[in-house]
Amino acid sequence: MNMNLTSGLVGARTQGPIGWLIWDNPTKLNALSPGMSEDALTVVEAYEADPAIKVVVMRGAGAKAFISGGDISSFDKTRANAEVARLAREAPTKLRLKLLNLEKPLIAMIHGYCLGGGLGMALNADLRFASSDAQFSVPAALRGIAYAPEGLKSLVDLVGPSVAKDIMFSARRLKADEALRIGLINRVVEADELEAVTVEYAERLAANAPLSIRASKFFINQLGLERAQRDEPRMDAMQREAENSEDFQEATRSFIEKRKPVFQGR
Repeated sequence: MNMNLTSGLVGARTQGPIGWLIWDNPTKLNALSPGMSEDALTVVEAYEADPAIKVVVMRGAGAKAFISGGDISSFDKTRANAEVARLAREAPTKLRLKLLNLEKPLIAMIHGYCLGGGLGMALNADLRFASSDAQFSVPAALRGIAYAPEGLKSLVDLVGPSVAKDIMFSARRLKADEALRIGLINRVVEADELEAVTVEYAERLAANAPLSIRASKFFINQLGLERAQRDEPRMDAMQREAENSEDFQEATRSFIEKRKPVFQGR
């Protein structure tokens, strides 16, 4: 897959039906630095357009961090004042919307530190699998930052208002077991098994009916909106598309023939 990546801080590799998006800034514990959002957008758009890729998994390079936050050393350039900050947010905002609306399942595989903007990035995924040594926090209250409402919505939707306030007010670090208990993450796995468990799960999703998964993702996201904002016609169309699909007939046939279904996504 030929992608024109320029920052040198984002990697991509495919493994069968899985497309990997890798935050690769190891000298700064994979901190989000200028140029990374643009490259990540390029990678995700390539995976979105490739029918062979059924699931996207994002991770940090190495096992010390998913993303340790924003690169504070670049803040004087990217956050010098409100207008500079607004321009610097454009690419990250575009990336966030692309990840949230990606029609394929997106899993965040989290080793070690997942802090600040790193936790924000992980919240853009559908599921979060973490190593037992993972740590989570949003240190905005230690940095004098009013964390953007769009990012907070993802946090509140997952853990509820009161727990979200605890995380934001205290800026404390949460260990993996607490993160699991409050619903911030879906699964905790020993660090040396995390990749194997994530790949096995991703392959399971890849073998399921793509139209069904795509509909579930879109419908669940739509249910988070007020009724008036929902795209009811598109939801109806997606239901009909699944009912009329070859995959639906294949599921019935394979059940009768006592074999595993082979889905084509149509």
